Amino acid sequence: MIAVNHLQSYFKTEDGLVKAVDDISFELRPNEVLALVGESGCGKSVTALTVMGLLHRNKTVLKGEILFNDKSLLDLPPEAYRLIRGEKIGMIFQEPMSAFDPLYTVGYQMLEVLKAHTNLSIEKQKQRAVHWLKNVGIPEAEKRFNQYPHEMSGGMLQRVMIAMVLMLQPEVLIADEPTTALDVTIQAQVLGLIRNLQKNEGTSVLFITHDLGVVAEIADRVHVMYAGKIVEKGTVSQVFHHPLHPYTIGLLTSRVVKGKKGKELPFIRGYVPRAYEFPEGCRFHPRCPRKLPRCEHDNPPEISLETENCVACWLYEKGESA
Repeated sequence: MIAVNHLQSYFKTEDGLVKAVDDISFELRPNEVLALVGESGCGKSVTALTVMGLLHRNKTVLKGEILFNDKSLLDLPPEAYRLIRGEKIGMIFQEPMSAFDPLYTVGYQMLEVLKAHTNLSIEKQKQRAVHWLKNVGIPEAEKRFNQYPHEMSGGMLQRVMIAMVLMLQPEVLIADEPTTALDVTIQAQVLGLIRNLQKNEGTSVLFITHDLGVVAEIADRVHVMYAGKIVEKGTVSQVFHHPLHPYTIGLLTSRVVKGKKGKELPFIRGYVPRAYEFPEGCRFHPRCPRKLPRCEHDNPPEISLETENCVACWLYEKGESA
């Protein structure tokens, strides 16, 4: 479905180039949920915006390749990209409050999407929009359809945005922290909707999150990002039960586990480096408890192991754990 090869997304600033995404490669396969996991600022959302073609090209340095069904997206003119965006590749954004125009009702904005991508009559468009509002758990959907964004809570707007994307039933869905503003009941409902869309319609999902519990529930495979790079790839079972990269191990051991008391909660020491001040070599080495001398000056390549895991760490240079 989507193949990303050696993607670089750099921002031009007064402090120099901000290497938000730096030489990452991954593949989103047909009918799967791929989770992209990492701390805030690691480059997850920039990766999504790059795939969607939503970065300002005059202010961004883009290199690499993004293929959708073997078609190069970065080579498309803006109008051709716009036709793919929404209908073929949909995205649920992280901030619902800033995703809607406050001057128009949410229903009007939903119909604008359907007008751009379908040939349905106005009545059919409204029926589909209201149907999807109900599907994402919005009560009194007909009434909410005619309300303005300021009349809804953040969680309600998040659900409207999810409905707006899902009603086009895209081939690929990019979900950027789609459950952040939702309570646990609605969160479970939304995750179920996304999973059903993947299973019943064959939709491929790139699920961006920092919530490892959600990853365990919904994803098939997981890629772990740190400081603009992907440091580990594998199935959810492999990564959760047999993590390889010291950063992945740190993330998993620092989770709050229900029922465990009396021990200090582990954490990853140090701080994430600034995007224009990345250290030489492995970007995690200043915080790594297992670093080798070469980690401080040599950037590790992606190493494939017999378990089908991939890890960017010198500890596994020969395919065996150190």
